[in-house]
Amino acid sequence: MTRTAFGCLLFFVATALGATAQELRFLYPAPPPGTITVSKDVLYGADGDTRLMMDVYRPANAASARVPALVFFNRAYGPQRGNAFYAGWAQAAASKGLVGIVPDLRSDLQSKDFQVLVAHLQARAADYGIDRDALAVYAGSGNVYQAFQVVEDPGQTVVKAAVMYYGTSNVTTFRLDLPVLYVRAGLDRPDVNRGIGETAALAVLQNAPLTLLNHPTGHHAFEVFDDDAATREIIDRTLDFVKRATAAPYQAAIRQALPEARAAGHVLSGNHRQAAASYAELVAASPDDHRLRLAYGEALLGDAQYATACSEFEKLKGKGLGPRDLGLPAARACVQKGDADVAMRWLQSIPQRFLPANVAKDPVFAALQGRADFKALFQPQ
Repeated sequence: MTRTAFGCLLFFVATALGATAQELRFLYPAPPPGTITVSKDVLYGADGDTRLMMDVYRPANAASARVPALVFFNRAYGPQRGNAFYAGWAQAAASKGLVGIVPDLRSDLQSKDFQVLVAHLQARAADYGIDRDALAVYAGSGNVYQAFQVVEDPGQTVVKAAVMYYGTSNVTTFRLDLPVLYVRAGLDRPDVNRGIGETAALAVLQNAPLTLLNHPTGHHAFEVFDDDAATREIIDRTLDFVKRATAAPYQAAIRQALPEARAAGHVLSGNHRQAAASYAELVAASPDDHRLRLAYGEALLGDAQYATACSEFEKLKGKGLGPRDLGLPAARACVQKGDADVAMRWLQSIPQRFLPANVAKDPVFAALQGRADFKALFQPQ
């Protein structure tokens, strides 16, 4: 019988510790009797003669409520599906007011099976007490590689939130409408944590709603190896994240701010041409939003549209923006436009305590550096 990738991890680590994989247990308090219900081997789809099943863990009141669902993305089929690790996670989810779904996801077909599962849950959400607009996905370890790609697919909008535990992937473009909790085990292997850091940094650079949560004293698979309050705190925060991130008000807030979030992501990623185009549309729709116009000017500056940027910054005089926030990019734009006097006036509008010292030697201001009024900006007062 083939083990799953995560099952292999548990097997080898358990062997190293002198235990069997079956002896490992999920280190979180079991829910009190009667507070959750479990339905095993529920049919969710088929592929030819292969029946695809799932185990469903629900709060006792799920039949009368509509609560978020947390799908555990694990390469497993049949008896492998019900291992103690994922059963423990699903029980914990149900005890916190979520519906935990542990499905058959066949090796090398997990993405295909996942789509069948999602379609089933959307069509039959009411039968399981699920809010069809509040679907989240958990993946851990080796499962992260495939699961992260699946949930970050721009077309996978039915997935409203995702949790990735101590695993890496090759995702390079992130959905800006998908809140992700990325959990790092501080005592994991350096290459794993290095990859997690790089992926998280790339997501932030694109302005994606990713939260990096570090468990500094946790080993890989800390849910079964580190029996302490810190581990339980991470699990609590994870389940709380799923509930908050899938909530309708939070989702609505993300969708409403998506155009501006995308434009800001273009700036951070260095795509200033697209950023300027995006901000131009936003400013046209909200011409009195001074923060938008400032961001538009900065995008134009980044795209070397110096004359247009200088003009946009001029419109913001007296609009209550921070003197450095406005004055410095305006000076940069105007000096590169070739208007040294206007650039100088912008620099003079910045109180000396807010003017960065490195401006004195910044090559952008080379045309000003021989002027007495420029040198005076940096003299002690």
